[in-house]
Amino acid sequence: MDRRRLYALLSPDASDREARSFRLLHHALVALGIAMLLADTVQAIREQYEILLDIGFLAVSLFFLGEYILRLVVAPMVPGGEHRPAWRSRLSWTLSGGGLLDLAGALPLLLTLLEHEPAILFSGVWIFKYLRYSPGLASLRRVIAHARQALLSVLLGFVIVLLTAANLAYLLERNANPEAFGSIPAALWWAIVTLTTTGYGDVVPTTPAGRLLAGIVMISGILVFALWAGILATGYAQEARRLQFLRTWDLVAGVPFFHDLGASVISEVASLLRPRDYPTGAAIIRRGERGECMFFIVDGEVEIQLEPRTVVLGTGHFFGELALLTRAPRNATVLARNACTLLALDVVDFHELLGRRPELARAIRAEAARRLGPADEAAPTPAPALAAENPA
Repeated sequence: MDRRRLYALLSPDASDREARSFRLLHHALVALGIAMLLADTVQAIREQYEILLDIGFLAVSLFFLGEYILRLVVAPMVPGGEHRPAWRSRLSWTLSGGGLLDLAGALPLLLTLLEHEPAILFSGVWIFKYLRYSPGLASLRRVIAHARQALLSVLLGFVIVLLTAANLAYLLERNANPEAFGSIPAALWWAIVTLTTTGYGDVVPTTPAGRLLAGIVMISGILVFALWAGILATGYAQEARRLQFLRTWDLVAGVPFFHDLGASVISEVASLLRPRDYPTGAAIIRRGERGECMFFIVDGEVEIQLEPRTVVLGTGHFFGELALLTRAPRNATVLARNACTLLALDVVDFHELLGRRPELARAIRAEAARRLGPADEAAPTPAPALAAENPA
């Protein structure tokens, strides 16, 4: 296997069957390794299955050592690595976060060969191997990076409230409860537990003023964490919308119907369309149901079951607009002939878009008229573009 193909096999974004099989094996071995780590700490299980655990641990460790070596070999294939010597690309990868993580994943085997006692305990680092395959965590990292100023501002407020609460608790409680509040560092533990609303109850103020302070600190803690949660939730929602928009933009740009539109129109359309994936044989719309949206075909083919004929539409066509224009029930059933990707336009957005973009309205109405014309004349062999049923 050449290095380019090997790099594709190890890539988290590869979609071919070999890459998916490797990821499945990788994830299964990570889960198995963590399960063995947990089982090894149970004395009864360890005594009964010691040999089996040792063999399994060795096999999983060998796999991750092999993975580390393979990733080191294909490091020059990383985008941009072709402009550097191979040794420098490998050194750069070795010192990167992913390289250090893979090295840590290979260390349990090396520790085992050295007969180091806590080797299996070190295998807990394997759980972090899932990070490479988690796009959601990558999105969260971008959210934190974009919102870092707001998060740091709230963190500063948290620290200010924390230290102020510890100082006041020391002043109010040091005489009544010297063991728990005899110093500001000691009072700081109470402030942390109270501000985070954990409430262990191991340190409790006894004076009325101290209890009043505790109530204020609890409410402040709720407000601080609510601010953090709100900032992260808003940032995550914005990041999700951005990724969705980028994906939709790419899909819209690939539909021939939109090729002649300017960037501003495509941007407006992309904000309204919603990608939908359908497996082979899935019913996209059914005859007689109410029309809620129309569809643009990005990839794949659909079969429109019109009586007494069947029409097949492929990439670049659209269907479902007639029911939106006429407000009549669907006049055909549409099935996915193979796995296909569609862009759905909701009925409300459809009419709003037609009002804002007359050029789109004319094109869609012209196509609808063409489809209705042959249907009324009972033409025996309508062209695919004309037969895009009314399932709108």
